[in-house]
Amino acid sequence: MNLNSNFYLIQKPKSWTSQDLCTKFKKTYKFKKVGHSGTLDPNAEGLMLIATNSFTKLFDYIDNTNKTYYVKALLGFTSDTLDVDSDYKKVDDINAGTYEKEIEKFLSTLIGDSIQTPPIYSAIKVKGKRLYKYARQNVKVEIPKRNITVYNTNLISLNNETVEFDITVSKGTYIRSIVDDMGEYLDTKAIVKELNRTAVGNLKSTNKNLITNVENLKSPDPVPVLNWSEVLDLPSVVLDINQENHIRNGQLLENKYFKTSNKHLIIIDDQIKAVYQPFNEKYFKPDKVIV
Repeated sequence: MNLNSNFYLIQKPKSWTSQDLCTKFKKTYKFKKVGHSGTLDPNAEGLMLIATNSFTKLFDYIDNTNKTYYVKALLGFTSDTLDVDSDYKKVDDINAGTYEKEIEKFLSTLIGDSIQTPPIYSAIKVKGKRLYKYARQNVKVEIPKRNITVYNTNLISLNNETVEFDITVSKGTYIRSIVDDMGEYLDTKAIVKELNRTAVGNLKSTNKNLITNVENLKSPDPVPVLNWSEVLDLPSVVLDINQENHIRNGQLLENKYFKTSNKHLIIIDDQIKAVYQPFNEKYFKPDKVIV
C-alpha cells in the first residue's frame, strides 16, 4: 500500500512513546520518513498528528499548535517525574471535594500568558543533553523557562484525592508542571495520574479520519488520510501541471498569482508542491519545495 506524503491523525496508546508510534507506522507501510507534531509522554494517550515522507517538511507551517487535554490529577501524592510513571507515594490525606472553590480559583488564574518552568524529567535539551539525563545522573542544571498560554480550563469532577479537568494550552506547555503548581497552590503535592490529548488545534477525537487501532495495523490495511486543508491554514495557488518543473527548480513566480503578501501553498494536480513567500515587489520565491 503506497500512501506517499500525507497527514494522519492517530490515537497514541498508553505506554507507547511518541517514537514507538512513528516507528510502527513507518515499518508497517514502508514510509521513508515519518514525523510527529507534539510529543506525548509514555503514560499519556491521545491525539498525535503524523506526517509522512515529504509532508514532514510542512510542520513549520502548521498553525494548529494549541492542544486540549483531559487531566486526572492526584492530590497529596509526590513523585520525581510529577506523574505515576515513576515511584510515587502519598504524603498528605486530601479530599479534593473540600477544596472545590480553591481548585476552581486556581484553574481560573491559569488563563492567559505566563512563564513556566518545565519538569526536570523532560526531553528539553540543555547544552546538547536531555534534561531527564541530568536528573537520572543527579546533576543540577538550570532549567530554561518558557512562555506559555492557557486558553481555557474546565473543572469536571472531584472525587476523594482525584481532580479531573480539561485544559487548552499553547504548544510546549507541560501539564505535569501545571498539576505540580496546583499542589503548591493548595499547600500540598499533586501529580498526574491520567493524561489524554483530546484535540490538536481544530482536530478533535471525533474526527472521522482518526486512526484508533494503530497497535493492530498491518499492511495493506487501509488507513484514513487527513485533507491538508484540515491541517494547514495557508492560502493556496493552483497552477497547471506544465509548471511543475519550474516549481521543482525553485523558479520565481510573479506576484499576480498570489492573493496576499502571506506565504502560499503551491498546488498542482491537487497536491502540495511547495510553499512560496514574497521576494520583492514583483515576485514570490520558494520558501520550501515539497516535491
